[in-house]
Amino acid sequence: MTTATPPVPLPEPRLLRLLRGFVAVALALVLTVITALFVLSRLPAVREVFAPLFTDESSLPKVPLILALLFVICLPSILLFWPLLRRMAQSFGAKPAAAEARPRANSRGRFRWLGWSWLAVGWVLVTPVLVWLAHDDPAVRQPVSIEEFSPAFPGAEQSYAVLMQYSKQTPSAEAQVVAATKLAVPAFGVQPQDTAKWVDFVTANRTGLEADWAALAPQRRWLGELAAFDRIGDLTPRGFEANSLAFLPWRQLTFHTCAFATLQALDGHADDAMATLLPLLDVSRKLQPSSRTLLRDMTAEMAERLTLLTAAIVLDRGAISAATRDRLGVVLGDEHAAALARRMIMVDYVQFAPQYLTMKLGDAVAPSQGLMALVRRPLNLLSGLFLNPNASLNLYGDHVRELAALAEARELGKFAVCSKDFGDDGLLHLSMKNLGGRLLVAMAVPAYEKVLETHWKIADLRVALRRRLAAMP
Repeated sequence: MTTATPPVPLPEPRLLRLLRGFVAVALALVLTVITALFVLSRLPAVREVFAPLFTDESSLPKVPLILALLFVICLPSILLFWPLLRRMAQSFGAKPAAAEARPRANSRGRFRWLGWSWLAVGWVLVTPVLVWLAHDDPAVRQPVSIEEFSPAFPGAEQSYAVLMQYSKQTPSAEAQVVAATKLAVPAFGVQPQDTAKWVDFVTANRTGLEADWAALAPQRRWLGELAAFDRIGDLTPRGFEANSLAFLPWRQLTFHTCAFATLQALDGHADDAMATLLPLLDVSRKLQPSSRTLLRDMTAEMAERLTLLTAAIVLDRGAISAATRDRLGVVLGDEHAAALARRMIMVDYVQFAPQYLTMKLGDAVAPSQGLMALVRRPLNLLSGLFLNPNASLNLYGDHVRELAALAEARELGKFAVCSKDFGDDGLLHLSMKNLGGRLLVAMAVPAYEKVLETHWKIADLRVALRRRLAAMP
């Protein structure tokens, strides 16, 4: 008696087999990404390895890190689906004779878990996770435009145009000539706060400082033109590439102004010395209330601090007239240290907020040129799983507003604790939800502690100078 041979199942059409393979590989990649997010959010040691991808300050090479990250993500999928990938590749070419003769039942049994039913179950399970990861806050809480934060006023364009004659990107012809001028004393190793060393330095370099003062006449004229404005506007547009006031020429003028005023005071000309300082103090005070960048605030405060310290040296060397005292009081103006502290903490958030709304993962971690630029678009397509723009901006805004309130109240201790909790300890309790956004925000918020401490020390210098003026006969 002959035994009936069971019918051999018909092979799955090649196109359908390829489609099933692509669906399976996509599912594997999704599972790998979800696993990677979970591991990065729960294991700080792993997260610290890839943290340099999210910061420009890191000296570690980003290309090897990106390659390592792609290797970590893709290797499990390649190993898991290697037999399927090999069969897919073979399906495009001619099948070997041995492969044609081999029964298909065994191969179908080995890959039964890759059937359409199991793949459908897998996608049903991962789809809610993907939706949760990609879900963003519906809107930005308490949005602040740069125009609301620092509104234009009559004369803002004129004063801003004069200020930007000494800018980074568009320096005037005069500024370029001054920048090319070789000064006799190009660097200062001391500051006015160390009075004895400062006096010795300017005395030893008198000849060079006097020559430099003459060479800086164009820049001094520019400073006087700025001081003539009642207010100095700031029309800096939003964005990382916006033009800004050049720091080095400003620093150069600041130190030479303070040095020359000290020489005048040592010669017994206190009124002349104070007259030398007043335009610099006046402009540095006027730069702050309308500032749209932290760099402008810090530049102005650097000049104000050195000027106030030098003014104290001038007063130590001789009395000033009542007219000079009145002019100094007018330049000092009203005390708005608390309001200025709040503005200084808020300014970067207001200036760069739109960057977070348009930021994509590929733009953040992949270079714009070279071979690795090829991964920018694929990473940007997956960006929503790692970066939720509105949620990131709201996280940034809530933190900065908390810092601004503490800065305004001069709660320096609480300010430092809040900054540390957010920048360090907070990263230890990350969720896989918006992981990239949280990392970027934590790394993007500047270290404000020293900036704020300096701001309040300058406020103390102003208060001390006002009291000293009030005590004069």
